Amino acid sequence: MKPELDETSGQETTGHEWDGLKELNTPVPLVFHISLWLTIIVSVIMWVLYPSWPGISGYVKGLAGYSSRDRVAEAVEARQDLRLMQMPEFAALDVAALAHDPTLEAKYGEAIGVLYRDNCAVCHGRDLKGQINFPNLTDDHWLWSGTPEEIEYTLQVGINHLDDDTRWAEMPAFGDGMIERSDLKAVVEYVLRISGAEHDTELAKVGASVFEDNCASCHEEGGIGGIESGAPSLVDDAWIYGGSREVLTETLKYGRQGVMPGWLGRLTEEEIKKLTMYVLWAGQDEEQDDASN
Repeated sequence: MKPELDETSGQETTGHEWDGLKELNTPVPLVFHISLWLTIIVSVIMWVLYPSWPGISGYVKGLAGYSSRDRVAEAVEARQDLRLMQMPEFAALDVAALAHDPTLEAKYGEAIGVLYRDNCAVCHGRDLKGQINFPNLTDDHWLWSGTPEEIEYTLQVGINHLDDDTRWAEMPAFGDGMIERSDLKAVVEYVLRISGAEHDTELAKVGASVFEDNCASCHEEGGIGGIESGAPSLVDDAWIYGGSREVLTETLKYGRQGVMPGWLGRLTEEEIKKLTMYVLWAGQDEEQDDASN
């Protein structure tokens, strides 16, 4: 249908018709034209003055030099100052002194729990009991001892991490030609024996000498563990990766090298102290028998 003049309104139609209904070619009101152009002009001004378009190596920062990063940094610093005011003990005392204050858990445990869940729970679990490949933090089994100072240091520098002072602990891959396959099998039976699990008695006897020659330098004589080297005890039922025959064989064949991130520089010194205390409190409530760290 061609455009025509509408008899009732006197306006021209668009030429569209639906079931006898015709569409008038009504012009957009002037005020909407003006509003549209004003918004376009304001947008162009904002693009010029403020950060806007992405570039090859960054973004267009704008002539005004505005950045919200400074405001965010100021807000974060203000919140940190507020937390120090709310928990003054963590700024004033070291972890050894904090560990001897029995009132701190009741006052700050719930608040520090939020800090733990934000940074640590993804690996160690919300209840701190760990999971396969990540140690339990609620029992009394430790790789580098469970003193406040040692826990704090581990949190600061991590394990097998990028920090120059990180703790290093690696289980070598003995299946890579370091020992014979038969000796590897015998060592597994020996570890099962000293950990109290079912084992092959004759193979375990052979494994004892193989263990002494290859494993005792880290795990100590009898497999009691080496606090200084971070080698876990093998004489209990606490395991990071598992203590079954299959898992022990895999560990001996391919080795293990878990990573604990270092939090110094990512968290404040006070926050690391808080997490240190949170881990201590979790292990003080009751004895745990689950997987160990």
